[in-house]
Amino acid sequence: MSKYISRIALPCLLTQACASGIAVGQTIVSGGAGAPLPLYQDAIANFPTPALLPYVAVDSPAGLRAFLLNAADAFGRAGPVHWVGSETPLTQAQIADYLTRGWGRQGDPGSHGPLIQIPVAYVPITISYKGPSVPVTLSHQQLCAIFSGAAARWSQLGVAVAPSLDAFKLVYRADGSGTTGLLTRHLGAVCGTDGPMRFAGKDVFRDEFPPGPLPSHFVAAVGDGGAAAAMAGNVSAITYIGPDPAYTAGLKQAWLVNAHDGVAYLPTPANVIAAMESSGAPMLPDGPVLARGPGPAGWLAPDNPGNPANWVRILPDPQRGYPIAGSTNLVLSQCYTDALTTGAMRLFLKRLYDDPAAISRHQLVPLPVVMRTRLLGTFVSLAGTPARLNLGNPTVCGDVAGRG
Repeated sequence: MSKYISRIALPCLLTQACASGIAVGQTIVSGGAGAPLPLYQDAIANFPTPALLPYVAVDSPAGLRAFLLNAADAFGRAGPVHWVGSETPLTQAQIADYLTRGWGRQGDPGSHGPLIQIPVAYVPITISYKGPSVPVTLSHQQLCAIFSGAAARWSQLGVAVAPSLDAFKLVYRADGSGTTGLLTRHLGAVCGTDGPMRFAGKDVFRDEFPPGPLPSHFVAAVGDGGAAAAMAGNVSAITYIGPDPAYTAGLKQAWLVNAHDGVAYLPTPANVIAAMESSGAPMLPDGPVLARGPGPAGWLAPDNPGNPANWVRILPDPQRGYPIAGSTNLVLSQCYTDALTTGAMRLFLKRLYDDPAAISRHQLVPLPVVMRTRLLGTFVSLAGTPARLNLGNPTVCGDVAGRG
């Protein structure tokens, strides 16, 4: 479809009614984090058009690289990468590079335009286990001992268990992973200098350790599905894993003691929301756009809506609630070459935010209704807001090529 035809079709195709009638083959490519894979599989399978190819789980860092480079080979696809899922937020450096030297470079008519980074749901990282028949409650000191390798037996943690089950395996993600990043950022915040080791918030668990062999009871796995399979193959084991029943079936979840309020929490929706709202800071940036790219004053201001980094909250050590939580995020382009793609993406996002029950079925936590309403109005609504951050905004996208 030519750029001219796309602009003529835009007013109709960006409405839900028109998007629902899109007659287009499977062309929209996506992939990335494994934790939201079952959610996105269902959302794509139930989408009213065949426009979206199946979501491909690799890992969060690989998904972000695929989007930034617009290279779909990581997903076994060809052509452009339209959107990715990630629990690892884009860094300020990645965003700045994309807007100055990458596909979103400002002032270039061949640009894809700005990128959008928005949360889809909150996600707890469960500490799931097998072996003990009793509920397990872990302090942050015990978590540090487990994931550093200092503890290899339940009895070292004060957990009663049959002698044959006392020694446990620690299943860790060998691939780059947003799930790992959420865990190691938390461990980096709570383990301190007096623990068995320091963690640095890396997305690759192995990179937290010095060269040489890992502890003998550590078991490598790839993806949340691989971690679940490794857990199934051991009678006594512990891991960190996304909350979807596709991964946690047959496992128990540990209670985690929040280091600040001393209360033990399970990864329930209420406890996750309590954690994500515990800082007292606004849930989303509010106010006029101070800058749309690096350089101008105001770009790094925390209330600048024009900076995609500000739309994702990072709380590695919440003051209350379940301690290991974050958001699973979606990264996409604001501008697409084809209005059909823009319409399909608009409808896909609207259906995600308008169906919290679908998110809850996967043990992810729907965003608060005020937050979802704000995200829809800012990024999905055809009218948008004065900030002009919405998909396909004609002022922003009219003079750039767009992605596709």
